[in-house]
This record gives sequence, C-alpha cells and structure tokens, in this order.
Amino acid sequence: MDSSSNPVEIVDFLSDEDCESLISYYKKSPKPKRKYDFWKERVVPCTLVTSIKIRRLVEEIQYRIIGNTCRSYDEEYLYPDFSNLVYWGSGMELKPHIDNMHINDPLRKHDTPHRDYSAVICLNDGYEGGHTIFPEQDVEYSGKKGRLIIFPSGGSHPHGVTEVTSGERYTFSMWMTKKKEKMNCITYGLLVQPGGGFRLKYQTP
Repeated sequence: MDSSSNPVEIVDFLSDEDCESLISYYKKSPKPKRKYDFWKERVVPCTLVTSIKIRRLVEEIQYRIIGNTCRSYDEEYLYPDFSNLVYWGSGMELKPHIDNMHINDPLRKHDTPHRDYSAVICLNDGYEGGHTIFPEQDVEYSGKKGRLIIFPSGGSHPHGVTEVTSGERYTFSMWMTKKKEKMNCITYGLLVQPGGGFRLKYQTP
C-alpha cells in the first residue's frame, strides 16, 4: 500500500446519539483483564456485549465500515476481525505502531498478521490531546465526535495516539481481514455472503 495516501476520513459517520449510547454502555460494563497491562480494564470487546440494542448498533457499524473500506480501497470483500470500545484517560498515549507486524522487528512473530485494514471512530470531544497521528503521512486528527478514520493495517501506515492531557477520550476501534477463517464478529444478525463478505439480516431502527 502506498504510504503517500492519507487515511480515509468520514466526518459525522456516527450520530451523537449512537456515540453516547456506546459510551454509556462502556461505562456500565465490566472490563475484562487483558494480557497486557497497557489495556488493563480499559477495553470492552464487542464480542462480549450483552445488550441486544448495542449488539445491533455494533453490527450496523461494522457493516458500514466494511462497505466504506471496500469502496475506498477497491476491495471486493472484507471480514470483521475484532472491534472494541476503549477508554483513554489523562496521561495515556500510544506510540506509533503497526497493526499486523512489529514496527521495529518486522520478521518477529506477530499476534495479528492477518489484519488488512483498521478503523477508529472518535466517540466524544471535549478533551485535550489524544490526537490520532500518522507520522509517515505527516497528518494528525484531533478529537471530533462521530468521525471515522480508515487506513491499511500494514507498514505503510504506522499510527499512534498523542497523550491525553485533560479530560476523557472514548473510541470504537475495528480491524478487518481478507481471511474468512479469521472472521471475529458478534454474529447476532450477520450472515456471511457466498463468496465472501457479510450482510445484515435485519434493518436496525
């Protein structure tokens, strides 16, 4: 993938109401302990969502993100890999990294080499810092509620998050793959299409 191409940005991808619904669900949900201390008690995997309303919302979001990614990058199909809700408090940051390989040691085994595209939605504003940065493209995105950013997961697009200096930041993150066997969706209303991809089996209200 060409490192000169900026991430795809879609402003107002998610409504204020939907953003607030996801944040509200995050706040009242248990936070599973993670393997890495950096993410400890900060993440709610969407596969663990118990609310039918939120599950339907997440599935609709996954569907729309994959549609936009396929159109933007001329892909015939993609599968949802993993998605989660994440909290970023004051003092938290994430150094530039790559989602499917180790940035400083590409030959070392990585947990998610199958990831092809990544996406992040900013669920709120009203905080300082916490910009999503892309050093190779020399671009950064400040907090804007409801905005979606899509980009290739590989070495062309290292990315990170600058330190949150005040307030609280909430995001919805998602990864996509071309490998059907790595599909990891919450499967409440998703039907796999023959030949690849998926569609919703109902209309969300």
